Amino acid sequence: MSMHCTVLPSTPADDQYFQGFSARLFGHFIEGAREKAGLTVGRAAWLSEICPEAWTSMEAGDLLPTTREEFELIVAALDMEWPTMAEVVLLCSNAWGIH
Repeated sequence: MSMHCTVLPSTPADDQYFQGFSARLFGHFIEGAREKAGLTVGRAAWLSEICPEAWTSMEAGDLLPTTREEFELIVAALDMEWPTMAEVVLLCSNAWGIH
């Protein structure tokens, strides 16, 4: 038996749901990377030149980096490899509205 699948068009509500889900997924990744690096929120924020409130919002998925410079500062603060961050951004691309 063969099954044919059709991709249904997404609705604005679907897009918003997946964008929020992807942003929270990105935030969880950042939180895990910070914890793995043994950093407090305050220390990670200081190292990345981001205020602690913004870092907390990023980990919650409420705030996303938008420039290469922001990403580079986060990568450096977390002592992470650039390709790792690139893979995470690709995985969570819906967070930035990229389909």
